[in-house]
Amino acid sequence: MNVNEDIEVKPNLRITCRERGKIVDRREGHNIWLAVGREYLAKLIAYQSYDPDVPFIDARIKYIGLGIGGTRQVAPNLANNAPISPPYVGTNVQNDVSLYTLQLERPVRLSGSSTNYPGVNGDVWLGRVDSADVSTEANKVVFRRVISQTEVNYGPFTTMPLSEIGMFIATADPSYMSNAPVAYDTFDTISKTSGITLEVEWSIHFT
Repeated sequence: MNVNEDIEVKPNLRITCRERGKIVDRREGHNIWLAVGREYLAKLIAYQSYDPDVPFIDARIKYIGLGIGGTRQVAPNLANNAPISPPYVGTNVQNDVSLYTLQLERPVRLSGSSTNYPGVNGDVWLGRVDSADVSTEANKVVFRRVISQTEVNYGPFTTMPLSEIGMFIATADPSYMSNAPVAYDTFDTISKTSGITLEVEWSIHFT
């Protein structure tokens, strides 16, 4: 009898948009676990040395970041003109197929005071996960983060065409725009305004 002992990681992503508590939009998809993330998982379950015990890494999933990059940006006129560009200048060529994506293509700040790249001290590019719910029966963990009404939208950025998202570990620096995600996804544009909250549910299944 053959026994399949492979562990398959099945990530799933849901982004729910609410205005005054009412659901007004939603995106669902399957993200890619990047090469950086696969290396991270391998190092997370092993010791670099066993006498004494020295881990390769001891960081956990901690942050979520958003951007307006990716090939599924369907509002290019908004993304590539003032006031969004040149403050958030860039291309939209990244997909959620390549394992070798190294960062969000056009990351956006959750909060800050600057209106250009790479920003100033006090800018926040990554949001800390609100909670992580583990289901031992389903072999699943769900990371949750609410992007508030005042996040992403500030100053001239009254409407932001979000189209990419990344998951980051604790060694990432929220004040730095070019962190390397462990998981990544692109999605059809969500127009985030100050009246919208985003509820991110990022589920990872081990089956």
